[in-house]
Amino acid sequence: MEQTLPPVYIYSPEFVQLCDSVQSKVPRRASMVHSLIEAYGLLREMRVIKPKVATMEEMATFHTDAYLQHLRKVSEEGDNDDPETLEYGLGYDCPITEGIYDYAAAVGGATLTAAEQLMEGKARIGINWPGGWHHAKK
Repeated sequence: MEQTLPPVYIYSPEFVQLCDSVQSKVPRRASMVHSLIEAYGLLREMRVIKPKVATMEEMATFHTDAYLQHLRKVSEEGDNDDPETLEYGLGYDCPITEGIYDYAAAVGGATLTAAEQLMEGKARIGINWPGGWHHAKK
């Protein structure tokens, strides 16, 4: 009989707080999702893993250096209608907010944390709910 592995849920209070602080389109979305997970008793069915934060080098395996540098710049200085912003798929649907680079590193790191659990055979399902809320172009 095959042992079933519980899903891993990538979560920490700090991760949810960061996602809430940067996600301006839907206020407190990460907290609401986590509250639903708790309310339905799903935490009993999952193993909770604290996410790591992706490094610039890890993010550069998926995104260009130019994109990451732009994201870092607008995260610290604001957008100021930079034409590159739209080229990178940022704007209305993915608004630039203070801390967007840290948000991207946190969400990317959480996804990498889930992937590592899967690759190491420690889980068959990895869940990073904030991982699909925004998109970016290379």
